[in-house]
Amino acid sequence: MSVFDPRRSLGVAVGRPRRWIAVAVAVLVCVSAASVSAKQTHLVIIVGLGGEDSYREKFHRWASDMRDAAIQRYGVSEDRVYYLSENPEAYPGTVHSKSTKESVQALFTELEGAVAPGDQLFVLLIGHGSFRSEESRFNLPGPDLTAVEFDLMLQPFSGQQIVFVNASSASGNFLPVLAGSNRIVVTATKSGYERNESLFGQYFVEAYAGDAADTDKNERVSVLEAFTHARVRVDGYYAEENILKTEHAILDDNGDGEGMHELGQSEGDVAGTVYLHGDAAVAEGFSAAEVEADPELARLVEKKLELEGRVEALRLQKDSMPEDLYLTELETVLLELAQVTQDIEQRRQSE
Repeated sequence: MSVFDPRRSLGVAVGRPRRWIAVAVAVLVCVSAASVSAKQTHLVIIVGLGGEDSYREKFHRWASDMRDAAIQRYGVSEDRVYYLSENPEAYPGTVHSKSTKESVQALFTELEGAVAPGDQLFVLLIGHGSFRSEESRFNLPGPDLTAVEFDLMLQPFSGQQIVFVNASSASGNFLPVLAGSNRIVVTATKSGYERNESLFGQYFVEAYAGDAADTDKNERVSVLEAFTHARVRVDGYYAEENILKTEHAILDDNGDGEGMHELGQSEGDVAGTVYLHGDAAVAEGFSAAEVEADPELARLVEKKLELEGRVEALRLQKDSMPEDLYLTELETVLLELAQVTQDIEQRRQSE
């Protein structure tokens, strides 16, 4: 059995500990301290007005794939996944309620009592958008919802991590309105004037439902990885079809409301460390029954999350620590993380 070594997983030569640690920091295989401390993810998927059967079917497929990925791949509890749809009767047992303005507002009011401090609230809008009177709107059955109205619904969640993804057309003006502290905001377009059908939602969901977006090979997909995967896939589609690109996705995770398409130093650091966070052992590929029968497995998985959080915490403190102390502490934690990961793999292979 091969022994897990983070140096090999990063493609770094073994035998030069100081050098490989410095490289590892740049492409760290970890989650952030913030995501580790997040108790649970509460996922809200809102599918708006389809307009045509082809759109209704496509939007439902994207929403369903995202729902299934969250529950089955990443261990998000099913009772913390809320799916609102234009036609809930067509999908009994899956859709929470009809995606009217009133239902959306009622759900967020309900979540105020369910989402604990430190939890993550992940909101995904799938559908069509519009732009009128210098204001982006998300199209719903009946009255639409504006960015300002969504901001009002999100304000009670100041103690939670918010991920808000508007994958609709003309969504760009949501970003400056919703950007803020503890918020990651993604829009499928850079402004309200990009009104053509958006493909971003399809590829954003694809990132979570498959393995291609997991570029650091840690068996999880960060918001940044999902954003980058979708942006690259959208670019590829327009290039292959040789047509003018009519959507430019934007991400903001530093709260300045400006966002970036090609991410730089001021954007992406937080989004790169935020994941859908459910039952840790389920996310590692174990069943609830396996965890219940093996308390040591549950302890190891929790230990792995703790160590990943310590690595990220050290990374965030790098500039304020002497380099030798930083590298020494980081090496200690990463080697312990390697051992815990190996112990988990041994239990996986013994099943």
